[in-house]
Amino acid sequence: MVRADHARHAELPWDRIRRILLIRLRSIGDTVLMTPCLTALKTWRPELQISVLSEALSAPLLEDHPQVDEVIVVEREGRWLSDGVRRGQLARRLRERAFDAVFNLHGGTTATLLAFLSRAPERIGYRGYRYSWLYNRRAPDPSQIWQKSAIHSAEQQLGLLKWCGVPITLPPPSSLRASEQALMSVHRRLRQMGLRGPFAVIHPAATHESKRWSAAKFAHVVHYLAAKHELPSIVIAARHEGHITDAVKGFAGTAAHPLTDLTLKEVIALLRQAALFVGNDSGPAHIAAAVGCPTVVIFGASDPMVWRPWGTAPSAIVHTPCDHLGVSLPPGERIRHVHVEQVIEAIERVLASIAGEPSVRASVAE
Repeated sequence: MVRADHARHAELPWDRIRRILLIRLRSIGDTVLMTPCLTALKTWRPELQISVLSEALSAPLLEDHPQVDEVIVVEREGRWLSDGVRRGQLARRLRERAFDAVFNLHGGTTATLLAFLSRAPERIGYRGYRYSWLYNRRAPDPSQIWQKSAIHSAEQQLGLLKWCGVPITLPPPSSLRASEQALMSVHRRLRQMGLRGPFAVIHPAATHESKRWSAAKFAHVVHYLAAKHELPSIVIAARHEGHITDAVKGFAGTAAHPLTDLTLKEVIALLRQAALFVGNDSGPAHIAAAVGCPTVVIFGASDPMVWRPWGTAPSAIVHTPCDHLGVSLPPGERIRHVHVEQVIEAIERVLASIAGEPSVRASVAE
């Protein structure tokens, strides 16, 4: 008899499964890239009740999602892991939900422990991760499930569902919904800024320096969009990253409009209305793809094959290969070798592929 660990598919008792918990901790981009799992489950069985366990930073992404029935918010792991009272409270909350199945889409130690604490009869994760013995269903490597070597992060998460019998032939795109309140708030902000027509969104920030293209180069892009396409640029970043948007503004002048006080829901709404997104490999790039905004994403240290935005709108990836001009580049150096001309060429490809669509999308903001 072949063990479930090594079988091509697990035999879950789907006729008895009604309540599902998806665990997806960590960053904004990671959370966006789990949304194809929502579509796969709800398309197959709309009656399923889906809860998502998310950290506070990323939870607003899912609060308005039509395929999420409940968002359970957990504090950052350092706070609750070291606090026995909070740990016990969270464990009780999970047990009280009486989940039939828990899928660990994150894979980290914290997520594995949370899956175990839920006491769900079906606990599913990849067997290659630490403490996988805490699952009772251990999936093989996603490359075996998909029968290919190159696996995108979205496919890695979908792989657990596929292995458990959810019919996935063509992986769904990522998806987010802008709330009406956030759309109205962004509409007011655009009016206050004097922007009534098409606009681009520029995101020059990122969590690591190895993923940040220079402010001066972004300023060149801002100038180009204004001169060639009459597109003003809204330059966004988190409040603590204001020095980056200020630098772009300093180089670009009046064509750049910095915003550093948007909520995550307002970022979704802004990108829903934008004609174009140009930015680093980061959370907003994934949000843009999930709301259908045409994107040009600049990659540095990360692998585009694994982390490119996962959507259906026209998009282009700009990066420098590991071997550049016969010289092997370390990951931290690659983004410095991306030229303005490469990004402008990518912008032209994306805009050409959507023809007159930018003005149609931007009309929402008028």
